[in-house]
Amino acid sequence: MSVSGGGLALSIDEKSWISRAREGDAVAFEAIYNRYERRLYAFVYRLMGNSEDAYDLTQDTFVKAYSALPKTAPDLNLSAWLHRIAANACMDVLRRRKLIRWLPWETFDTNPGLEPTASDDPVGEYTQVETSGEVQAILDKLSPKNKMSLVLKEYQGMSCDEIGAVMGMSRSAVKSLLFRAREEFRQAYLAHYGYAPGAEPDEPVNRNSPDREVGAI
Repeated sequence: MSVSGGGLALSIDEKSWISRAREGDAVAFEAIYNRYERRLYAFVYRLMGNSEDAYDLTQDTFVKAYSALPKTAPDLNLSAWLHRIAANACMDVLRRRKLIRWLPWETFDTNPGLEPTASDDPVGEYTQVETSGEVQAILDKLSPKNKMSLVLKEYQGMSCDEIGAVMGMSRSAVKSLLFRAREEFRQAYLAHYGYAPGAEPDEPVNRNSPDREVGAI
């Protein structure tokens, strides 16, 4: 999708952009596009793993958003809404390619007791020392929903409440999903490299994660 016309200063309130875009103001929608395009592209790229899909699905997200915006509620959370459109677009493509079996978000069981501590972050440890391509190689081994939750948390910097808004889950369900996702990432890393994220290559590792004290995010 190509958006033309003069831009708006970032100091203009986002609610004003939304209100004007609902009325068909193309310049206001361009401001929304300019603010979120790169962020959504990065999000989609992490889910799809290639730049061609990332570009196409990012543009598709904004096309859908432009059409649907007039029907949205006045208190719209724009970031969560756009990410949800993008996430659904990615899942639609993956389903058509038969790369995943569809399960609604609600079918994932929750266990509020399994809440990782802030420091229990194998993805963060990994991304600090490895290249983008190597991170993507591990992310691509994860189940789609685990992968999405980690991308939203680690790369989009979203809180549990924000992730919940994107994925249609409660905060406690997001915490449980992130715990499972981090464990899957840790195990995928171990299987691929033979040592834990943040560990030295020759450091012995128990592939069964030890019990850890857990707390709220």
